[in-house]
Parts: sequence; structure tokens; C-alpha cells
Amino acid sequence: MKNALLHFSRKATEQPDYLIRCQSDFEGADPELAAEIKQKFLVPRTAKTDFAPFCACFGIELPDDIKAYINLYWHTSVYGVYDCCKQNEAGDGSYQFDEGLVLFPVIRRIGETDDDVLFHENGVYRLTEELYEDYADSVKDVRDYICIGWTEHSAYKILYQVSTGEIYLESSTEGSAADEKPIAASLPELINRLYFLN
Repeated sequence: MKNALLHFSRKATEQPDYLIRCQSDFEGADPELAAEIKQKFLVPRTAKTDFAPFCACFGIELPDDIKAYINLYWHTSVYGVYDCCKQNEAGDGSYQFDEGLVLFPVIRRIGETDDDVLFHENGVYRLTEELYEDYADSVKDVRDYICIGWTEHSAYKILYQVSTGEIYLESSTEGSAADEKPIAASLPELINRLYFLN
């Protein structure tokens, strides 16, 4: 995860408008931390978040990939364009469904502790709570997924499958939380393959 975040930060900081697009992430943020993030994007964390409340509420231990995403650095949303259907891997040059993906930010607000990041409006706890509420009555295996973000245009949830570590888009088919095929084999793979249009 560390290498994926470092690789992404190099690409992101080359984009002149990256932090401009992340302005909402800075609303209410600790001013000193926000200033550091604006200078170097990733700010190493010295204290770790307590994930016990997530497990206590949902009965699921957060996977190591997601813990590392939260505990390694303070940062704004990780976002970019992604080849969700992996068309380019076939070498045909067509891109029918490249979508803007946004992963939740990890940033401390004024007056918060290092543990409060878990409960932010667009944090992993709230996103997952919303996922479970949306599918509680219709999908038996919904608790095998954790919501880690959303798509910008189609408004699909981005789902981490706990049992495999694979990443899926939310399904548009009734009776299923996730699409049939994963879009990435892991969270680091997803982050590594994000790209920018300019």
C-alpha cells in the first residue's frame, strides 16, 4: 500500500489542478495539516487510528489494505480515471467505460483525534453503513463488502470484497451488491492504475 500511495502522490502532484479539485476535503481541516498536505500531498502519520469501533458495529475486521490506507498518511481523496472494464488490456484501444473514481480522504479536522477520521461523512465507516442500509433486505452477502469510495459520473459505490481483497463496482442488477467481475485484484492495484486525462 505504501508504494501505491507514493506512486500515486507523484502522479497527483504533477497535476496542476489536483488540489483545487480536492478543496472540499480541506473544509474544517486542521490548518497546519492542510498546509502540509498542500505542499507534499502525503503527510506521514505518527499515531494510528483505532479500528475497533468498525469491527464492533459491523462484525468485520477492516482488511490490512484499508488499515494501511488510513494509517500510513494523512491525505486528500485519492482520485483519478480508471479503466473499469479493462478494455486496454486487450490492446484494442477502445475505452467504453473509463470512469472517474474517488477513494475516501484521510484528513484530521479541527479539534479531532486521530480516531475520528474513521467516522467522517465520506469515511469508510459512513460509506459502509450506507451500503449495508441500502442492501440490508435484498442481498445476503452484502457484509462481504466494504465501501471505499464512489464513481464521479455514474454514482456507483466502489466496493472492497473482504473475502478476496478484490475491488468491484456496485451492481446495477437487482439482488446483487457488486458487479460480476472485479475491476482490480487489490486496492494497491486500483490506486496504481489510476490515471489523469491531462
